[in-house]
Amino acid sequence: MNTQHFLAFDFGAQSARAIHGTLEANKLEIAEIYRFITGGTKILDSLQWDILRFFNEIKFACKKYVSECEEPLVGLGIDSWGVDFALLDSTGGLISNPYHYRDKRTDNIYDDAFKIVPKEIIYQKTGIQFMQINSLFQLISMVRDKAPSLKFANSILFIADFFHYLLTKRIACEYTLATTSQLYDLETHDWCYYLIKKFGLNPKIFPEIIPPSTVLGPLLPSIAQEVGLTDVSVIAPACHDTAAAIAAVPATHKDFIYISSGTWSLLGAELPTPLVSEESLQNNFTNEGGVFNTIRFLKNISGLWILSECKRMWDASAEKCSYEQLNTDAELATPFQMFIDPDHHLFLNPENMLESIRQFCKKTHQNAPESRSEIVRCILESLAMKYRFVYENLKNILKRSFKTLHIIGGGSQNQLLSQFAANSTSLEVKTGPVEATAIGNILLQATSQNEQMKLSELRTIIRNSFNIQTLTPQDTAEWDDAYQQFLNIIKRA
Repeated sequence: MNTQHFLAFDFGAQSARAIHGTLEANKLEIAEIYRFITGGTKILDSLQWDILRFFNEIKFACKKYVSECEEPLVGLGIDSWGVDFALLDSTGGLISNPYHYRDKRTDNIYDDAFKIVPKEIIYQKTGIQFMQINSLFQLISMVRDKAPSLKFANSILFIADFFHYLLTKRIACEYTLATTSQLYDLETHDWCYYLIKKFGLNPKIFPEIIPPSTVLGPLLPSIAQEVGLTDVSVIAPACHDTAAAIAAVPATHKDFIYISSGTWSLLGAELPTPLVSEESLQNNFTNEGGVFNTIRFLKNISGLWILSECKRMWDASAEKCSYEQLNTDAELATPFQMFIDPDHHLFLNPENMLESIRQFCKKTHQNAPESRSEIVRCILESLAMKYRFVYENLKNILKRSFKTLHIIGGGSQNQLLSQFAANSTSLEVKTGPVEATAIGNILLQATSQNEQMKLSELRTIIRNSFNIQTLTPQDTAEWDDAYQQFLNIIKRA
């Protein structure tokens, strides 16, 4: 294989990265070119994304690549979080900033939705986990509120799709992102026009759906001239960040589950076909599109968002600290003193995360944590217990057991949480790669240049290229006892 160079933009809810990938002889090297803060912007009573600032950051990163790297790029591609979207008018212009999925406009939206289409039918058609943040419920809230932007909308694009549009002027939705909307029909492999019409949406705004590794075209001449890049293809990788990350799981066998760990923790298994059943609905598992004709059968768990919000509050006070220090503090705290349910509505977007934790503990008849070390220990142990809870449900639904838990993404750097995950699930845990999403993005761009590439080959490249650590379960009897305590507490909530 000739040496190939790619540029991956990985957009997360709190930060974004531009990563340079060099692929040669079945080995990948990566280097961070640029990193910047994303995050929501409060505008009056709503939470939105400053999407055009992000686009300027993309162009700045391209210029930085040109000034620092001599290697010509084969392609660049963008992945992002799912569910949020931009609306374009008939001229192709952006109508307004996209709303942030944590905006309160979808609070209590289920009652409105299920009066029109029962929950069971929505799940049967889409196979997607019910979360109020899903694109479907965001759009239903706009119909309910008679949002003017819907009246003028000509196209809907998800976040990565929107950036690709600005770079190429091609209007299309990439498959892995489209499936997270809860508007993709598992049977027709197209938009679910039944739901679109039932909820009063305009079918004409939903563009073509394209597969991962699609070459969208060259950079627009004006963009190429502005940033100094020539002869570069814009390639849609797996545009949903989790889909790209799961492609980068360095698995050696099929008996594995994964956690893509970051702001969210996404725990699941890789399936060849969707699994839509009464049991999967009751346990609220999702069937999202993956790469190479796989399905991401998983469940969203509120991840390190809770800890990052607490750290933000400590940083704003006199208690500024690093994540390493927080983990050191937590190791010194007494185990299993109190638990929270990370997915309780109190933790979706509170004004004061520390107070929400204390409120949950009081509500469930526990002592409220006071010290920083107690709070961090509570968060990390609770996440590990929730991982076990979801894993137990997963095993029951799939009627099979697993050997290995792969933890990938930024959260895999938290060795204490990873060890807790091993202890709680009694599984061997392998951590890394940290930049799994950007790595998957790069390798799926590379797949566009070699249509014979297989998923197993991508994973071999990852094992050849990155250090993967192995953790074994410890103190499992103590964790088993504490798990029963955790179950009792989340039942009270």
